Amino acid sequence: MKPWEVAVKLLPSASGLVDIEHASDAQFQAWVDSTGLSDLVDDEGNAAWSFDDRIRVINFALRQGRTLQFAGENNSDNSENNSDSELFGDDKSALEAVGE
Repeated sequence: MKPWEVAVKLLPSASGLVDIEHASDAQFQAWVDSTGLSDLVDDEGNAAWSFDDRIRVINFALRQGRTLQFAGENNSDNSENNSDSELFGDDKSALEAVGE
């Protein structure tokens, strides 16, 4: 998945939903643990999750064939097949920004 696709995915938190880009390190680590991805990181987790680290672990999990569950999604088909038009709908300016 592209970074801008990952950034907007939602995670559950105690205060509601938070997108991956703005989730705290603890919120993201809790999601990693709850989705069974903890085997992809050190035994003690990752105390400081950079945005690049978040993208890497998500994309690695997808390449491994894992199905990821994000909040607010009924279908967890989070494969790399999601098109930019699905992400941005008919917003032509957004599609032009990503080179479509």
